[in-house]
Amino acid sequence: MDQRVGEDGPPPGQTEISRLVPDQWAAYRRARLAALAEAPYAFGSTLGGEAGLDERRWRERIESSATFLAWRDGRPVGTATGLASMPGQDHDLAGSWELVGMWVDPAARGSGVADRLVDAVARHARAEGAPALTLWVTDINDRARAFYLRLGFRLTGVRGLIRTAEPDQWGELMVRDLSG
Repeated sequence: MDQRVGEDGPPPGQTEISRLVPDQWAAYRRARLAALAEAPYAFGSTLGGEAGLDERRWRERIESSATFLAWRDGRPVGTATGLASMPGQDHDLAGSWELVGMWVDPAARGSGVADRLVDAVARHARAEGAPALTLWVTDINDRARAFYLRLGFRLTGVRGLIRTAEPDQWGELMVRDLSG
């Protein structure tokens, strides 16, 4: 369900995944700041760095990506963003998309919200002609690594230093084939 929902999301009691439009910047900001506060070890940005961004920057982020929000009980409970990979990145997967900014509120974990967010990004990337979806996962995030493996991502052996709010973490590139 990649349709647009209102600023306050679907009616209470329902969960819906929607691709954001710039007018929904405030809801995205709430979800993103909650993610950075709850799991600073998982992101290359910091709460302090993003809390001061103005409306224009939040709108630009939405316009330049495929950002999805999960809504439950009238509030955002998860987010995931897909970005077209740029030439010269740390891998040789021409035309692939990258999954970034993946987060689900702890109260909604284990309910299928994360699966639906990843599927929304994967469907969008596939529709854009991407042969693969990539992501970076830190070495200390075992739960995320297991989750992505369950969803068909594979470890590549490509490693790199990932800047996070915590001391820099090492991580590994994972890839999911979208051609099938």
